Amino acid sequence: MSDPNEPSRARASLFARAPLTTAILATVVISFLFYLLPQIDLAVAGLFHEPGKSFPAAQIPLLQDFRTFGSNISLSLPLLLLVGVVLKLSFPAKTSLVPPRMALFFVSLYLLGPALLVNGILKPYWGRPRPMNTDHFGGPWPFQGPWVMGPPGLGNHSFSSGEGAFIACLLPLVLFVPREWRWPVGTLLGMFVAAVGLSRVAFGGHYLSDVVISIGLMLILAAALHHLIFVRYRDSLSDAALEKRLTALGYRMAEQRAQFRHWLRRTLATSYRSARNLRRAERAIHPGAAARAAAMDAPTGSVGAPTGTNPP
Repeated sequence: MSDPNEPSRARASLFARAPLTTAILATVVISFLFYLLPQIDLAVAGLFHEPGKSFPAAQIPLLQDFRTFGSNISLSLPLLLLVGVVLKLSFPAKTSLVPPRMALFFVSLYLLGPALLVNGILKPYWGRPRPMNTDHFGGPWPFQGPWVMGPPGLGNHSFSSGEGAFIACLLPLVLFVPREWRWPVGTLLGMFVAAVGLSRVAFGGHYLSDVVISIGLMLILAAALHHLIFVRYRDSLSDAALEKRLTALGYRMAEQRAQFRHWLRRTLATSYRSARNLRRAERAIHPGAAARAAAMDAPTGSVGAPTGTNPP
């Protein structure tokens, strides 16, 4: 009798064997779907649009707070990881607060994904107008599909979603929890990412394709980084190897800080001696310089107290 779980195991095995290929194919298929059927974007955005009110969901305080919460959560992860790395470099004798490979993976993901790919490349060069700015929803600009260069002069770009990319970077967290927790954690993360992405559509800030394609691009990048860090270079980028490098770097930085403090103290002492010798030379050369120098060196007394004698 065949195992009823065999198809799901086969699908899971296929994704586990080729996550990068799967993410690329899924993103390409989704991109073609939205490109060939632009009415999907228009229909979904139209669900949240009211004539004369634009996108009223953007004015609901609770939804605004949820958007802020999602942004703060997505930004907190790389910041906390960077703080852990800084603390390790500051106290090299101590063990890292977070696994070094995890920090390397997520910091690289955030820098290469939302920072470089989305906000550094796609948004400046694919100037797609936001839904609220298109003629279908009361704006001045014509509708543009995904992966289509938008009109020049538009300063507020829709493709792809920066917030969607930031929040999608939380999805790989499922790889760092125990295996028996991956489905529950993955489900919760997926629901959270979907809710934040849908809020951007409800606000008229992005089309559905902007959010979905951003998520796909981040999954591609995450799969590529995971392969490089945890598979291809798993020995040279292991936690133990990275811990050793961070420890050595921390001690070198501590030595450099000590050398800098020593140089600074020596420079200040030399400057002080030079200034003092200059005052002495001035006293010997110029009449009355001794009184002025003594007045400068003397502690401040009460108002009206004599500070020296005037030269004849």
